[in-house]
Amino acid sequence: MKESLIICPRCGSNACHEASNEKFTMWSCFGCGFTSNSTMIEANIPETEKVLPELYKALRFEDEKGYHWYPIALTFDDKSMVFAEGTSTTDWKWSAVQAKEGKPDMTTKKEFEERDFMEALDYVGYFNQK
Repeated sequence: MKESLIICPRCGSNACHEASNEKFTMWSCFGCGFTSNSTMIEANIPETEKVLPELYKALRFEDEKGYHWYPIALTFDDKSMVFAEGTSTTDWKWSAVQAKEGKPDMTTKKEFEERDFMEALDYVGYFNQK
């Protein structure tokens, strides 16, 4: 597996993680919180979007190479979570939920602005994991 940081085609940050092997490449941007992979091309979008929330479909971004990017939704081993939440492409935020006793504790939910994905990860302890 080859890994590197690249410039994100969506937000332009230098915090986009690229991991690839001979058959597959995956991108996850810590700047904007969007992800894609080498199978996320137009032909596969209908199947991909069958399981996505409407907001994620609306926020889809197509880069200049034809790959489609979506917000990242993460659930960690301790059951803390970070996900996009809102009513439209102009009214959404990152939501972060901490875990208590092995399950998400919705009383800890905190919202973060679109460009604050890393802060949302920090809130759930992502950078403190071993």
